[in-house]
Amino acid sequence: MTKREIKAINFTPKYDVLEDRVRLSINYEDINNRVDFMITRAFSLKLLPTLSEYMDKFYAGTLPQESNAPQPSKDTLVKNEQTSRTDDTNLELYKQGDELLKEVKFSYLKESKRTIIHFISEESIAVVNLDAPNMQQIFSVIKATIPYFSWGISQSL
Repeated sequence: MTKREIKAINFTPKYDVLEDRVRLSINYEDINNRVDFMITRAFSLKLLPTLSEYMDKFYAGTLPQESNAPQPSKDTLVKNEQTSRTDDTNLELYKQGDELLKEVKFSYLKESKRTIIHFISEESIAVVNLDAPNMQQIFSVIKATIPYFSWGISQSL
């Protein structure tokens, strides 16, 4: 079976209490190019340290360090020009079947100092090409949805 490949334009993470997973909706308003990845606690525990090592290796000194302070509120994030408020009606209306996120691959492009990221499930691959600030922002927003206390993990992860 050939996997469906989409270009990731926007990322909308939301904690799903019923599934106890983070739902990462990519292109949530585009029904033809949307994918809903489910990220488990176990996968998060592998991904976050790997992401941190990757950022340190390729972007050390070029970005402000993330603090262990509480994550920014949704109101603070909306003020940033790269983020926008999610239309919750469309988020539910265009919802696709949930796909378990199996792998995230990072490929550093030395010439442009950008990273190509592949989010991979059994059925789909979502691809995005990001510079360091946008990469840090996307993963900060994803991390902000993790229920650290109920998952029994530290916010410094």
